[in-house]
Amino acid sequence: MQRRRTWLGLGLILLLGVIVYLPAIRTPFLLDDYLQASMIEGTFPGKRGPFDLYDFINDTDRAALTARGMLPWWAHPELQIRFFRPLASALHYFEHQAFRGAPLLMHLHSFAWWAAMVLGARALFRRALSGRAAAIATAVFALAPAHAIPLAWLANREALLSLTFGITALAAHARFREERRVRDAALATLLFTLALLSGEYAVCFGGYVLALEIVGKRESLLRRAAFVSTFVWPTAVYLYVRHRGGYGSFGSGFYTDPFRETGLFLRAVPQRFATLLADGWLALDDEILLPNTTPLVLPVLVVIGTAALLYVPLRRAYAAQDEARRPQIAWLLLGSVLALVPVLPVVPSPRVLGASLLGIAPAVGMLLEYAWFSPASEEAARGPRSAAAQLTGLAAVALGFAHLVHGPGTAWLMARRQQRSADDFTKHSAELRGQIEAPEDAEVVVIRCMASAFFLPFALDDRGRLPARWRILAQTGHALVLRRDARTLDIRVPPEHSLFPMGPGALFRSQDAPLKPGEVFTVPGVRVTVLDVGPRGPRSARFELDRDLDSPSLSWITEGRKGFSFAELPPRGFGKPFDP
Repeated sequence: MQRRRTWLGLGLILLLGVIVYLPAIRTPFLLDDYLQASMIEGTFPGKRGPFDLYDFINDTDRAALTARGMLPWWAHPELQIRFFRPLASALHYFEHQAFRGAPLLMHLHSFAWWAAMVLGARALFRRALSGRAAAIATAVFALAPAHAIPLAWLANREALLSLTFGITALAAHARFREERRVRDAALATLLFTLALLSGEYAVCFGGYVLALEIVGKRESLLRRAAFVSTFVWPTAVYLYVRHRGGYGSFGSGFYTDPFRETGLFLRAVPQRFATLLADGWLALDDEILLPNTTPLVLPVLVVIGTAALLYVPLRRAYAAQDEARRPQIAWLLLGSVLALVPVLPVVPSPRVLGASLLGIAPAVGMLLEYAWFSPASEEAARGPRSAAAQLTGLAAVALGFAHLVHGPGTAWLMARRQQRSADDFTKHSAELRGQIEAPEDAEVVVIRCMASAFFLPFALDDRGRLPARWRILAQTGHALVLRRDARTLDIRVPPEHSLFPMGPGALFRSQDAPLKPGEVFTVPGVRVTVLDVGPRGPRSARFELDRDLDSPSLSWITEGRKGFSFAELPPRGFGKPFDP
């Protein structure tokens, strides 16, 4: 009977997963999905093979990407975004061929990895917790906002692969440490290798391996070295090959290499670390603690307040556990903090919290079981409650709401937001495709746009063939265009804005490489001179084209809330506003 109830509970969690993540499953191509489809079709400006779909920008073809318009004029001259994810890449490559690029089938494939990941997490939780607490932890982990974007964004599926292999590897590693069986060591080594080949995200599991050595049974240094070798050797080889292959990022505000951009990385660490802790423990979405607009003090205060609320309740719940379970819970909880270190180079988002949730979820399950189902809670309900008991009850209600109500709701909303964004982009790109004759021969100039315009050229053709030239002048909101002469125009934005995003989250240029007035940039067809720079970046620039602005070979477009539309330039000597 108990076994049947257990499987019914698991089935219910999987069913809720279908409901919560249904918008993600129904999402069409999104962002980098268009780039990878173009790579597979062989129409990407740089040649890519089955193992190279995460090699977006490198030294070899950066100039070609700039010439064709994938990179804007303000991109860092040494911009590099390359990830070593050969297993995730190959899987996506052959899947695309088998499913003929059908997003629904590809998302169902992603959901299958999500289900495997949840089963692995459940097995890990059952080693550390009682059956009820493990069930709660499984629900918390499975329905967390962290999985919404990896399920909606096919290019981010590597996170699900890394987690699936990494979780099962971690379980085998823990068995090896406890039971000393060579087959568990071999299995852990193999699974950690597969997790790393899926993506560098798997380095997060090193936090749990280290935590197990800190909290676990004391051993000699030789034995400790043997234990951690299941993770250390695959990671060392992976990082060596990654380094030799020239993979990594540089010059982007979105990704910050801790070795090549050490100063910028260290300045970003406090904000990113506090934000990730707050997102993980409170099940927040990706639009609450934005790094560009949120002062550091806010996430720090949120973390301090959460810690103050949870310290006594978690300590009481931990003390009530069996002696055999305490070390298991302790290393998972410590590992959840250490697992954040490898994801600090990227702008904080719930999508990078999957590994950390492996320690947060069992802590939540332990506390909720203790506060709501333990004999101590039943006894407290019959009499006066101490301040500690009242605080425990309050913390349980807060965490229960955050992870069992707010968390799944936030996951659905995040998935729905991605679906709507992708649906709108698909619709708008189809409308524009129908208005541009022979898109592969078109020369398009985008006056102002938002981020989606950088992926639009890959969506104008069924095989991802780019227009002959695609030039983006500004990525901003309101802009004023002043026409100087037959071939020259200026673009100005309000004093508090910039022609393009700068700072944390700016994909094409890091804040360590600001522009100065008078700087000149030359890209095929356009010469750009920066005229004025404000606190947020350039506020005015002059664009001199290599032909008349009214040339019939040029198509001028702008992006608004209703999509992309053709733009009419002002007469010579006049200005014209362009709004989103």
